[in-house]
Amino acid sequence: MRVLVTGATGTVGREVCRALLARGVEVRVGARPTSDVPAVLPKVTDVVPFDFTEPPSPSVFGGIDAFFFMTPLIEDQVPISQRVLDAAEKAGVAHVVRLSSRSAGWDHQSKLRAWHRMIDESVQRSSMSSVILRPCSFFQNFIKYQAKTIRSMSSIIIPQGDGLVPYIDAMDIGEAGAECLLDSEKHDGQTYVLTGARAYGAKGVAAEIGRVIGKPIMFIDVDESAAQDAMLQAGNPPWLVEAALAVFASAKAGLEAAVDPSITELLGRPATSLSEFVERNREAWT
Repeated sequence: MRVLVTGATGTVGREVCRALLARGVEVRVGARPTSDVPAVLPKVTDVVPFDFTEPPSPSVFGGIDAFFFMTPLIEDQVPISQRVLDAAEKAGVAHVVRLSSRSAGWDHQSKLRAWHRMIDESVQRSSMSSVILRPCSFFQNFIKYQAKTIRSMSSIIIPQGDGLVPYIDAMDIGEAGAECLLDSEKHDGQTYVLTGARAYGAKGVAAEIGRVIGKPIMFIDVDESAAQDAMLQAGNPPWLVEAALAVFASAKAGLEAAVDPSITELLGRPATSLSEFVERNREAWT
């Protein structure tokens, strides 16, 4: 079996590739020329040029049985996603697993979540068998977005208040993605909401990171307007800032804490816990 993965050097995509390779699956990565695939995924040798802003070459999908479909965070992601889906169908790809977002199910205000839903619906309307994965916030966010302030200020700074989130490990999402790619008959037509096994507050995450790395870490509940200004000044587009703040606001309102059993059912084991994640990644914060 040969699987094409887009977004393969990203947080989730690399874990999908690793999970597939561990199962002996042939993996093809579609990547832009600027992506350093060998550095991130040295075991992947089948790499083809792929840029969402350009029509895909017929060679991208040649010989591909299944497709892990991630879209970039760009404003015209809906029309370009349709173009990619059309190319996959034309090439005879049989199965697609689409990475969406849990917040697409409740956030009916932000543009980004509307785009997510539109792409999800395009996937479901296609002639290919399909699965939609909708994970909640990742544990990895405390590395990608907070490692610098944890190291320099011994703090996690987000506008989350006492809100709880059942963060999920991207490694678990990768394994779930591999399962759904390899057993299309079992999972066809399903939409899975993926969460961790329990919900945590940012204060609890800070305490656990501090315990593991051996120094106190504080949680600073920054004002939403200050967080918005910081994200905009960092160059994030307004529609992405709007979407990010919606999740924090939902958590503060107590609407993000629900745990879904799907990840345990897909993997046949409990989701990775906060302690397991922090122990595995302790060097990220030191």
